Amino acid sequence: MLWHSSLGLSVSINSSLLTTTIIVVSDLHINSTVGLCKPNIQLDDGGTYKASKTQRWLWNCWLDLWDNKAPPYPGEHILIINGDLGELDAKSRSSQIITTNHSTIQSIVLDTIEPAINWADKIYIIRGTAAHTGNSAWLEEAIAQDLDNAIHDDNSASWWHLRATCEGVRFDIAHHASMGNLPHTSPNAANKVAFVAQYRYAVDMRQPPPDVAIRSHNHRYADSGSNYGTFALLTGAWTTATEYVYR
Repeated sequence: MLWHSSLGLSVSINSSLLTTTIIVVSDLHINSTVGLCKPNIQLDDGGTYKASKTQRWLWNCWLDLWDNKAPPYPGEHILIINGDLGELDAKSRSSQIITTNHSTIQSIVLDTIEPAINWADKIYIIRGTAAHTGNSAWLEEAIAQDLDNAIHDDNSASWWHLRATCEGVRFDIAHHASMGNLPHTSPNAANKVAFVAQYRYAVDMRQPPPDVAIRSHNHRYADSGSNYGTFALLTGAWTTATEYVYR
């Protein structure tokens, strides 16, 4: 069974007795003043950040996902966070961040994703964009190292590119993908991901193409439908419009 929403992807794969459930979320941008966060955040100087009305709505949607929407099937629960987990504003392009204290940011991220951590048996953290999560996406690597149920890559706790097979279904998951800015070009982005995945695997690597290819980064949902043998999905974001988006 395959189900997806505008904010992420949930895949439930039936085996003989149990069901493996995979939920993919991305672009949480925790520590942004327009990103996902708890209603009240304690800062290291004793002050408090209070979430905006829109952020409180995002937080309620986040809790609703894990309390009510996450498929309650018995079996293994796998969470994939596909990049841009936090917001460091490494290029100093905006004033829309809650704090610049790295220790506090890590604490905020862990507190915010706690409902997801409690749901998951295994967690894969994919590295996102340096402008948001630091050089070599150090924030995502640090969070992955801090989680007992995070599945590590060979040389790191987080992943640049995840190729995995679950119950016979082949996945290809990475953060970055291109997408045009016009509404009618969104499906083209997903079709491109599907086609390129088919070509790279079948022609360049002489391997079976993935059944599902997942990308994020653009904060907008799109999928390739049944146009190709690979189902490509671009996930939405757990953040609202930033200063950059308004420009």
